[in-house]
Amino acid sequence: MKKIYSIICAIFFCGSILAQSANPQITKKDYSTISKSINSVVSSSVTSAPATVIWSDDCSDINNWSLSNTSIPPLDWSIEMDPAAIPVSVLSPFASTTASNGYLFINSDATGGGDGDGTPVECTATTPMIDLSGWPYVQLTFSHNYRWWQDTRAVRVSGDGGNTWTQFDMTDANGYPNNQNTNNPQDEVINISSIAGDRDSVMVQFYYFDNDYWAWYWAVDDVAISEIPDNAMNITEPVQGGWWVNYLNTGGDGYDYSMKPLSQLTNNPYSFEAVLRNAGIAPQNSFLTAEVTDAGGSVLFNDVSNSLLLDVNYPQDTFAVNSTFSPTALGTYTVNMWGTGDSTSTPMVSLDMTVTENIYARDLNAPDGAWRVGRSCGGQVLGLKYDMYADETLYGLQVHINDQSIPNTPVFVVLYEDNPSGDPLYLTQSDDYYLTSADLGNWITIPFDGGYDLYSGTGYVAAIGGYANPVDTFLVSVSGESQGSCFIQDNGCDIGTGGFGYWYTTSETPMIRMSFDASVLDLNESALNRKINIHPNPTNGVLNIDLDIVSEEFVLIVSDILGKEIYTKIVDGSSFEKIDLSEFDKGIYLLEISNSDFKFSEKIVLE
Repeated sequence: MKKIYSIICAIFFCGSILAQSANPQITKKDYSTISKSINSVVSSSVTSAPATVIWSDDCSDINNWSLSNTSIPPLDWSIEMDPAAIPVSVLSPFASTTASNGYLFINSDATGGGDGDGTPVECTATTPMIDLSGWPYVQLTFSHNYRWWQDTRAVRVSGDGGNTWTQFDMTDANGYPNNQNTNNPQDEVINISSIAGDRDSVMVQFYYFDNDYWAWYWAVDDVAISEIPDNAMNITEPVQGGWWVNYLNTGGDGYDYSMKPLSQLTNNPYSFEAVLRNAGIAPQNSFLTAEVTDAGGSVLFNDVSNSLLLDVNYPQDTFAVNSTFSPTALGTYTVNMWGTGDSTSTPMVSLDMTVTENIYARDLNAPDGAWRVGRSCGGQVLGLKYDMYADETLYGLQVHINDQSIPNTPVFVVLYEDNPSGDPLYLTQSDDYYLTSADLGNWITIPFDGGYDLYSGTGYVAAIGGYANPVDTFLVSVSGESQGSCFIQDNGCDIGTGGFGYWYTTSETPMIRMSFDASVLDLNESALNRKINIHPNPTNGVLNIDLDIVSEEFVLIVSDILGKEIYTKIVDGSSFEKIDLSEFDKGIYLLEISNSDFKFSEKIVLE
């Protein structure tokens, strides 16, 4: 289990996923999803050996299941034939092996019932009795996916024809085990030998209860009971940042940084760790191997962990390779990891990691959703934590703007110091930046005036904020699941019960990066040095523009709130310009002044 520090931090800072309270981590309908891109990380659980299947059901025939519900109005599990019926686009279509010929499906999202309105969805789907006589060592496997929102999911197993049941919880109303979204599919393996081994009246039941919330759904497929093989291993949770073990040696939380500057690697080199599990009966003296290659395929690093005996009494542990990897050149590297036992081994899993000159990142650079920040109900703040392992000067933040954002929206970036015992501590923020049409679906860089000094041994929250707007005008993309310390501050939108200003954690990683590149200031400083003065503003139509620009061609563009250009003029070396907008409707517009060397924008109000 991850260190106590992170649990304490989550409780005080944002409300832990383990907290027995009504404060959720994130809200159900505040998150926008788009088509998911594939990243370089392979399946989080890879098993070495197939098992002998004793019983299976591909969930294509509802008559193979006994259904029961106490839903109001009545609602049962059903067989869904369309893999694309999953109501969350990042998890759709359902990618189970036989999804195309049907799968078990229950959908609270489609009922539209409000929270606590007396319309709960609660139902079970149960197999007939299964004879496992002569099979003492057995495991239950199934594929599923879900998105959590206050709903309970469990699989129950009975060895006596349904008189008694043992329940294995997937989620409950108090939180979810790791991330709000599962993998697609999430493949479960449960050792049920003590319950069902050598029994002749075994039953399996899938239980769903939305706890009277407008919750999400559960899709289940390819349910099987198989013999546990003599020799089998699996590997899960591979990391390169020291999340499980090495954080104790380097400080910080041990996140997997997808991009890491060379300066940060000196005191925090790559540390390779994974969870190995003996999935068979025979004991296995087990160890982890890690091998790093460069872009050309050359092996730069190879080492192993200490060996540990895994058996039926102690089947699983976290393994850390004995040495760390400190590259000296910029570029992208791939680490391959696998587990080895006495009589078996796991398949290989791979992670990519990029060494940069001055960019620090946690996202996977593949947008798979977005958070609304500038909203009608309030201006939210979205951010994530970065640990410092060397002193730096932060010159700006890179942010990926979702393409559903509206041009001319004002945004700002803000820096906090992480505070494990309370809310983050405000340090500084940028001037407002007005989004342009070209920013949508792209990265932008917003500078901190003059830069801000960061210190080794301190954690910082890099964030972006917005303002209340009549419509949702501003979204930030997310990419990849969060290892922790990804936050959203609720400033008036009531996304939970914490109240105004409350900080919640999110299960997705915002695409917000730190930049230690001083050149990001050039854009801002160039504009300031030219002393651009726009007056009067607000105006009744005529704008005077004073520019200290000599013998330089530049472009004046005025756009409306939807990003449509209503005025364009190319100017060749002028220190004063007058434009007349009196023919246009009253409202808010964006004036952009730019050439190949600089770009300046300012909101103007036409009265």
